[in-house]
Amino acid sequence: MPRSIRLSRLFSMADQLAAQLQGLQFAGWKSPEALWRPDVNVYAHSDRLEVCVDLAGVNKQEIQVEAEPRRLVVRGQRQTPDGRCDAEACCRILVMEIPEGNFERVLEFPVAVDTERVTAKQENGWLWITLPIQMEEVS
Repeated sequence: MPRSIRLSRLFSMADQLAAQLQGLQFAGWKSPEALWRPDVNVYAHSDRLEVCVDLAGVNKQEIQVEAEPRRLVVRGQRQTPDGRCDAEACCRILVMEIPEGNFERVLEFPVAVDTERVTAKQENGWLWITLPIQMEEVS
């Protein structure tokens, strides 16, 4: 059976979503294993949320994304970048600011997302997660 959505409701939902996202909660806790939290940008569209996670240097196989109706969890692990030196004794670390090890980021949303249609892609060190907003069916 096709789903029917009222257009007038869709436009008012966009305004409501913008207001609700003002109170977007970024969970302050991290799991005991997580050593760092990647930075994120969250973009609201009328039909979806897009989350961009800064994961430079993280292997795609090391990333785990869990989407729940009102919550997103991104976790994984980043290895220390090599010093790019052939001889073992030639490298000495002078500055080390890039976090390494296990990471986790938890976002909670004021709207429900359709977890069956969530997509993710990684490009140029950015992980883009698209979370379609769950639209209510009109009978």
